[in-house]
Amino acid sequence: MSSTDPCKTLLTARQVKVHLKVGDRIIRAVDGVDLDVRAGECVGILGESGSGKSTFGRAITRLLPNVALAHLSGEVTFDGHDVARMPEAALRSLRRRGGFSMVFQDPLSHLNPTRRIVAQMDEALRSIGDRDKLLAREADLLAQVGLSDIERVLRAYPHELSGGMRQRVLLAMALAAEPRLLVADEPTTALDATVQMQVIETLRRLNREQQVALLIITHNFGLVAELCDRVYVMTGGKFVEDADVFALFESPRHPYTASLIAAGRRLLQPGART
Repeated sequence: MSSTDPCKTLLTARQVKVHLKVGDRIIRAVDGVDLDVRAGECVGILGESGSGKSTFGRAITRLLPNVALAHLSGEVTFDGHDVARMPEAALRSLRRRGGFSMVFQDPLSHLNPTRRIVAQMDEALRSIGDRDKLLAREADLLAQVGLSDIERVLRAYPHELSGGMRQRVLLAMALAAEPRLLVADEPTTALDATVQMQVIETLRRLNREQQVALLIITHNFGLVAELCDRVYVMTGGKFVEDADVFALFESPRHPYTASLIAAGRRLLQPGART
């Protein structure tokens, strides 16, 4: 886990609400949530499927999918920029250089299946005009996320790569913008144990060596324990607890947190069903 500067808050979210229209019902997916992430810090959002954590991550980065909204409100500030109200052009600029990037849960849904990886990385690095410099930068990014055989990866279509390789390609593309904050939504889901550890090590290295702040959205206790400095626990669209990661696991204050931790420990017992 990284050391943090308590005086420098990079991301602030206040009273974020995302209410969705689903038929005749209103779903309060996110219902008045506050969060802070400091520069160089790793923060986790921990909760079960349907708790609202992914919707919150998309809302604070203004990457909500095309869904029917009943209500959307709240204050989101990134390094002094009013993310919730800034024009689209300014937001794109913030995403492209030195701002924030997001890595999604299913890379196959976010990589273009009809284009080779090199073409998609070219798009992420379009500010580099020189072809040799562009290829060198692409190779460097892919190496940073632990990929080898760079030429083969660049020539490949997404379906020709394993799930772990696709996840790391998506991570490399997110890093192309040299973000100060990386939001990772379930970055190890559906990966085997070996690849999970490789992705975790990549994220840890980015956090420790490059001081990239991380916001990890997950249901995975192991991921939180391995990476995070602080953790927010989410259920029913609300945060019910936030704490230092050690305090959270040793003495959870909220009954929901305690039940999640107990369930996670039972799954780790010898002979537990998976």
